[in-house]
Amino acid sequence: MNDSYINELKKIYDDKKVSPFIQEVCEYFATRQEYNDESYTQEIEPKEIVEPVYTLFMLQRRELILDELSYVRKRYPNLFSYVEPLYENILVHMDMRSLEEENALRLSMAIDNKVSSSDISAKVETLTDSCEDLTEALDKFYSYLHSFS
Repeated sequence: MNDSYINELKKIYDDKKVSPFIQEVCEYFATRQEYNDESYTQEIEPKEIVEPVYTLFMLQRRELILDELSYVRKRYPNLFSYVEPLYENILVHMDMRSLEEENALRLSMAIDNKVSSSDISAKVETLTDSCEDLTEALDKFYSYLHSFS
């Protein structure tokens, strides 16, 4: 990773306008590029799980998340370049239900169909409704997923 991305990652964590959830998403997408040999799987969930989970959680607060990512695009353009495909995917899907269903299905398949895609969607919705902070909801969701392993 070049210095501009590292500097922006450091700055984004001090920026009060960027939520901990978006900070985490930006860090994930920026740093996963560094793990060409898949060694990151020892440290974090596999991308087949993480990426649909992030998408599902972002869809729950779509407008707020898109606004926040627009701010990241202006303030941290190098860092934004890593999350831009995700941002664009959420932005262009006006039918959020189809994108939600697609990602819930991807996640269900990634965990060997141990939980249905409809149960995944329902759990994400319940957690995001009950937790103000998306990182708290995300932690609870990963605990839920791990209960099936």
